[in-house]
Amino acid sequence: MYSIEGKKIAKGHITFINDSVFGLKNEDKLIELGIEDIGYVKTKKSAGHNVLTATATGAIIGVVLGVSTADPDAFLGYTAGEGAATIGGLGAIGGAVIGGITSAFKNSVTYNIDGDIKKWQIFKEMIEKSRFH
Repeated sequence: MYSIEGKKIAKGHITFINDSVFGLKNEDKLIELGIEDIGYVKTKKSAGHNVLTATATGAIIGVVLGVSTADPDAFLGYTAGEGAATIGGLGAIGGAVIGGITSAFKNSVTYNIDGDIKKWQIFKEMIEKSRFH
């Protein structure tokens, strides 16, 4: 949920929606927002979130593999630090690619409200149809 100015004002799962108020539940808190406060609503997290999460995961896995497989005495061997840097970097790159690919399949949607009651009614009808069908 974003304000008219484009700043994130709330996140969570929809608990209720009526003609003037939108209710979200985040953890154990109920958040109620009036339509005049809502600029737009985005479903799901951004594509950047997918990329960042997958990059971090790939880097961590790469570092662990690089350190755990280090053998400086082997032919083309490497130290734990070299393995962490090299394989961790490759893991980060691979994770970023995977995150980018998966973000294409997220089906994230942005609904512009801009505090407008007519846009709100259209949004409300779409949400009600999708929740009850």
